[in-house]
Amino acid sequence: MSVIDKLATWHRRRVEVREGLVFQAQTGNGMRETARVLSVASDPMGIRHVNYELTIEKSEALRYDYRRTLNLESFIDRYQQPVGAA
Repeated sequence: MSVIDKLATWHRRRVEVREGLVFQAQTGNGMRETARVLSVASDPMGIRHVNYELTIEKSEALRYDYRRTLNLESFIDRYQQPVGAA
């Protein structure tokens, strides 16, 4: 693992993910994803997962809402822009 990889991992782990927080991600096709954290819990293997409500928007007329679950590491990799609490 390079020094840059270690620093990136250290930085990602500093992101606090807890119930009620909201994060955003921009996709390459101009859509905005907003994730509102519903819960963070460990599975029987001890792997932490984030259960969240996902809203995908391209415009006011084009909006999708989903419920999703990702492991904590993948969630932090995807949603790196905290925007506050719901």
